[in-house]
Amino acid sequence: MATPRPGRAARVLLPTLAAAFLAAGCSTTVVGTAAPDPAPRPTSGVGSDPVAWSDKVCGALVSYYRPLTARPDYSGADLPGIKGRLADYLSKLSGGIGDGQKQLQAAGDSPVTGGDEFKKSIGDLLSRTSTTIGQARADVDAANPADVNGFQAKLRSAEDKLRTIGSAQGLEKLGATPRLDKAVASAPKCGELNKLTKPS
Repeated sequence: MATPRPGRAARVLLPTLAAAFLAAGCSTTVVGTAAPDPAPRPTSGVGSDPVAWSDKVCGALVSYYRPLTARPDYSGADLPGIKGRLADYLSKLSGGIGDGQKQLQAAGDSPVTGGDEFKKSIGDLLSRTSTTIGQARADVDAANPADVNGFQAKLRSAEDKLRTIGSAQGLEKLGATPRLDKAVASAPKCGELNKLTKPS
């Protein structure tokens, strides 16, 4: 048996319900004037603003990409200076990732189809990147400026690890997400993210 369409179901049920209320002598009168629902709009999930939600999610990545693009300047630095500047850079990346993970968690559930998968992909990226940066930082911390060859080997190892950092995975499996796409295109932080990740 086919499921009735909502409009057809309403046409069938409403007269029946009305007759039942009239037969029971229901004559309740509601006093006052009509007013909008005083409850605030939810900040995440069904009923929330897709653009505001997308802005939070993109903002989580912006917190990571801002320090990522501020690469250290090694001009005039000796080996201890190079080690210190690279260690400071990696610390800022770790801090940006930590901030991004907190923002992503605070964003809550998506109000549109595909949003939760989008958020999960970004969360996975931040988690993988955090691990890789931690491993690279261990190489830098172990680099001894007094041992030039060993120092260079440790820095190469750190650089090799950083080159493995990729992008969010699984987004190609989302399929058509027109409302999410529109929200992302309108969110200011998503626009900033697009500029930060654009090849120079």
